[in-house]
Amino acid sequence: MEDKDPFSSFDWYFTDASAEDGARRRALNDRPQQTLALMHVVSANSLMHFALWSELPAGHPVAELWLETQTDLLATIYLAYGGFFRQALTILRSWFEIAVHGVFFSEHYGQPNDRYEQWRRGRRNAPAKMLDLARSLASRADKAVNVEESAILDKLGPVYEFLSLQTHAQGLDIYDLQKGRDNVPRYLPESFDLWLAKVLEAFNAICFLYRLFFPKEIAAYLKGSRAELERMVELTRVLRSPIPEFGTLVDDVLVLVARSG
Repeated sequence: MEDKDPFSSFDWYFTDASAEDGARRRALNDRPQQTLALMHVVSANSLMHFALWSELPAGHPVAELWLETQTDLLATIYLAYGGFFRQALTILRSWFEIAVHGVFFSEHYGQPNDRYEQWRRGRRNAPAKMLDLARSLASRADKAVNVEESAILDKLGPVYEFLSLQTHAQGLDIYDLQKGRDNVPRYLPESFDLWLAKVLEAFNAICFLYRLFFPKEIAAYLKGSRAELERMVELTRVLRSPIPEFGTLVDDVLVLVARSG
């Protein structure tokens, strides 16, 4: 059998190689401001999670699962820019779900039943419904901000429901994810913008959860690093509008930093 160019066989030509038709190149050229915003999101996500990694106990679910969610975030961006929008939304669901489960299992970290460790070994399921997760999170006594179950569900439910539909290939016509498609990866502006909106919505919901449970840890880390504190303030300046919960989280964190002297 004659060997073929993998760029042709795997359609990498239409993703990366073509100067005219390459989806990634067209997306970068057509959406420069959105690309910059995503770069800020990646930076904010890394800074926030490194703070938690540094301050939470070794093996804590939120800190430990960041290693998975960080690569999920990069993967969804890579897929979307390459013209694989439904697949990008599927990975985005994984990013969001694992991050939420990290917060859920943080209540059980270090307890004798080892629910988190059992889950990691495939011996226990996490709650599959956002209603159950919201109820569990709302009932916890370690919240830094007192919110009702309905407020948590309003943040988590809509984005998870949308992403779950895409994971099961539902709603393709409703959201026009196939509009302009053929049998190779393409840059589709409407699909790109829809995916980007869901990235921002998912990160907004995660920041909301971290504001409820981990502002003290983030503040403790930033208090020890002036440079990181300044970087967080600058990221807040550019992300407050598209991701308001990130701005509110950082506002709460800065109050704690100031109080601690």
